[in-house]
Amino acid sequence: MSYTDQDVHEGRRLMNEGCENRLVIGDKLLAVTPSGPDGDFDQYCDEISLSPRTARDYRHTARMCTPPVRQLVADSGVHVSYSALREGARLTPSGKPYDEGYRTLRSMLAEASEAGTGRISAPQYRRALGVGPTLQDLSDPASGMNVAQYLGSLPPVERDKVLRELVEEDDAFRDAAKRAIDDKRRRDREGRINNGWERPSKAQALARDLVRLNDQVTALMSRYPASTVLDFTPEEKAACVEAHGTVEVLAMWIGSRVKDDTAAGVRAAAPDLVGV
Repeated sequence: MSYTDQDVHEGRRLMNEGCENRLVIGDKLLAVTPSGPDGDFDQYCDEISLSPRTARDYRHTARMCTPPVRQLVADSGVHVSYSALREGARLTPSGKPYDEGYRTLRSMLAEASEAGTGRISAPQYRRALGVGPTLQDLSDPASGMNVAQYLGSLPPVERDKVLRELVEEDDAFRDAAKRAIDDKRRRDREGRINNGWERPSKAQALARDLVRLNDQVTALMSRYPASTVLDFTPEEKAACVEAHGTVEVLAMWIGSRVKDDTAAGVRAAAPDLVGV
């Protein structure tokens, strides 16, 4: 290994100091704006160069993680990160903390001390609480787990339930998922056109552009179904007229290239019409 036990000890000490600092900042936020309007709170956060969202996180965790709990953790000699303490403070849909009074954490500390375990990690604590990571954690590159990995770790029944609830209840998620699926299908089609290792030929580049154009047209029609045409403003209708002309020209251009060779030969033999 490239590190020693002393390195681990020093790193945990620094992390504990960081945890304590966050809790102290939370205490300060509670003291300065315990029940003031959000505008005052946000202004204070701006004054100290702290994101209001992060500040609310600090404030709530500090409120839930009382001094006796902090002292209990310190006396245990077990390393508990701020992320773990935040997990216990998180509120359930009913408005209660996931680990009210940190009862589960107290039991885990006792077990860890008895077993000589040096730390309690946030994922370990979440498993004990029976909860999953927050979206904030899954979005953090340092968390070690992304959304796909988290969903993949769930049993099939739970994973299907989560996905179904997201798709049914969250329009933004549904749209994002559809875009991701469409993008993957496009990449798959482009992969059949161009293996990605060689510079595409002119014909391959044209085919790729047409695939993308087809996807854009399909997506446009999905966003604006025929029933919405009646609600178009004059500006939107004018844009439709202009686009209609371009699409007609494009359709003729594409159609002229998909006809069979015989039809193309007949068309080539026909005399040009000259205006007089």
